[in-house]
Amino acid sequence: MRIALSCSVLATTMLLSCEGNGPQMAPTVFEESHVEGTVEKAVAEMMVQGMMCEIGCVSKVRKELLEVPGVASASIEFEKDRAVNVAKVEYDADVVDARALVAKVTAIGDGMYPVEKVAVTHYGAAKFTP
Repeated sequence: MRIALSCSVLATTMLLSCEGNGPQMAPTVFEESHVEGTVEKAVAEMMVQGMMCEIGCVSKVRKELLEVPGVASASIEFEKDRAVNVAKVEYDADVVDARALVAKVTAIGDGMYPVEKVAVTHYGAAKFTP
């Protein structure tokens, strides 16, 4: 019985440590570039605020991004006590765009994880206009 109670208290403490008053929402800055390459893909590097723990916060953000149709991979460079962490998302730009990815992250916990900046790089064959 004591073990069950201890596990319950530990789980509750972990969940509550990731909640709280998130940073104030500010407009997200978008940067976009194109790089000639052989593979058609887009990579968004999102500067995400508010992540305090790897088990709860980082896992939740990664899970939510991976559920978006068109997302091939999502990884997060997380460091405890860092105000802004980087989420790198590889996705199909024909299926989803960076604004939808930002909306997905900022919707978690009613704005608990604001995205301050997004740098999108599109890889693929160069498009020439005559």
